[in-house]
Amino acid sequence: MAILLILILPAGVMLALTELADSNSLPMFICLHFSLCIALCMPIATWLEDWMVNREVRKMNSFCIKLKQGRLDHRLEIYSNKTGSATDELCRLQHNLNWLAHSVAKRESKLTESLAKTQRDKERLNLLSYTDHLTGLFNKRFFELKLVETCSRCISCKTPLHLMLIDCDHFKEVNDVYGHQEGDRLLAELGQIISSSVRNGTDFPFRFGGDEFGAILVGVDSTRCEQIAERIRNRFAQVKVGKASLSIGISKLCYQAVDPEAEAEKLVSSADKALYFAKNTGRDKVISPAQYKEILHRA
Repeated sequence: MAILLILILPAGVMLALTELADSNSLPMFICLHFSLCIALCMPIATWLEDWMVNREVRKMNSFCIKLKQGRLDHRLEIYSNKTGSATDELCRLQHNLNWLAHSVAKRESKLTESLAKTQRDKERLNLLSYTDHLTGLFNKRFFELKLVETCSRCISCKTPLHLMLIDCDHFKEVNDVYGHQEGDRLLAELGQIISSSVRNGTDFPFRFGGDEFGAILVGVDSTRCEQIAERIRNRFAQVKVGKASLSIGISKLCYQAVDPEAEAEKLVSSADKALYFAKNTGRDKVISPAQYKEILHRA
């Protein structure tokens, strides 16, 4: 079609004109023929450029937009109709763009893995900062944060909450007689007993430090809380290391409370008083909120 427009059609027009004109006008018609050829070549060349080059450039532009949008799995179809150095350069550019997309996707994958590892390490460090290394229970720092948070939630939802404080009786004698390694083993055993006696994810067992432990019990009534405390005490009694036993004091959340921080302090104070009443009246016993209230009433 292009050959027809560029060569044959102008030549036919020229021959028709030469039949009508004299021989002296022939050079003029030849010049006219070439002028027409040149004039027709320009729009055809422009169309060919658009069809062969700009179409691929538009594809590459669309490809770059997809990369910008994060579609890193997309790849260019390589232009294969090589007709000269220009298209060779076009193919090289397309290969380089595909390589760029592959490199960016690979780097993004590594970055995603690195961020995930960093997040896991952060979570692990956070857990370690809230965990007692000897027993695996939560530590005092976690307890102080969690008690106020749990009080606030339980006050809003009118959910029962009990605080249990636990002290190992005669622990100093265990250390003195059997050594500190046996004392650490005894504490680790106590930590395992407490942890396995409460509900994972709902209740929060912790170690204050030394031989002082405890647990925040959520959603159980006083009777059930006493049963859990007695189970912990009886299981520990089976360990049988010297005279070691457990004294346990329990306190209960007041539903009418409005200040979680103040109520958290009251819970600790009440459980601590119940605990030391147990220790001062023979040890190896559980003092519940009802029992301690009755004791105070008698006094």
